[in-house]
Amino acid sequence: MRNNQEFDDRLRKGLEHATKVDTNLKDETWERINRSLFASKPKPKHYRKNVFATLGAAAVILVLVLGLMTNTGQAMIQHLRDMFVEEKQEEIEIEGQKEKSDTQLEVNEALRYVIYVDEQRYKMVKGEKVDRIETKEPLGEGYPDVYMEITRKETTTTEKVLQEIEQEIETDGMEVVRQESVSEPIQAEVIHGMGEETTNESGKTGHQWDTPVHRYYVTDTQEGQVFVIKQVYFLEAAEGHGARFDYMLESFEIVN
Repeated sequence: MRNNQEFDDRLRKGLEHATKVDTNLKDETWERINRSLFASKPKPKHYRKNVFATLGAAAVILVLVLGLMTNTGQAMIQHLRDMFVEEKQEEIEIEGQKEKSDTQLEVNEALRYVIYVDEQRYKMVKGEKVDRIETKEPLGEGYPDVYMEITRKETTTTEKVLQEIEQEIETDGMEVVRQESVSEPIQAEVIHGMGEETTNESGKTGHQWDTPVHRYYVTDTQEGQVFVIKQVYFLEAAEGHGARFDYMLESFEIVN
């Protein structure tokens, strides 16, 4: 028991020190983590969403750098290999039909988040401030845009961001049709914008198949930072792309 306590004390102190790693080494560090953890690509029985929040990249770095060869250290490395899988397959339900979805882990250390992306149908396009998940194949002429964007707002609040989104929806010629707090696919405030109904001489005739839909998920403020996930699709694609976006978003994790 004493040896375990001593190891725990060393590990805790090491973690506190490891969090001060020079950010200039981040690319090299993540490459080392990828080689060490993803080489064998084992498939876990269950995916645990809070792994980054619980252990964090600092724990991985500490274990790799110190080369802990105690039974506890080896068990931790194996535990990480079981959870940090580069690829995994999930069963999802789309339009009432169950299907298999092969997903690929995407990590953005600058924005500090991770997400699994359906690699069969979508691709991640990373930008300096905004990442976008797009369809791999163009939808064709005449179809509205379909994508999901992930961005992080600095030094702001959830309430302020929601006000900005309402203004953006109005500027896009749309109307807010829903706004509420949700716990699925993530815990956030959701605001739903939709194109206006079409009209003719008799009045409004309702929404059309290609009516644009913009759905925003806004996370709670954390250290003055707010994540905004914007989903863009059209009405007919709500049960397809809209549902797939939400399935991917279930794996979204902020790295604290």
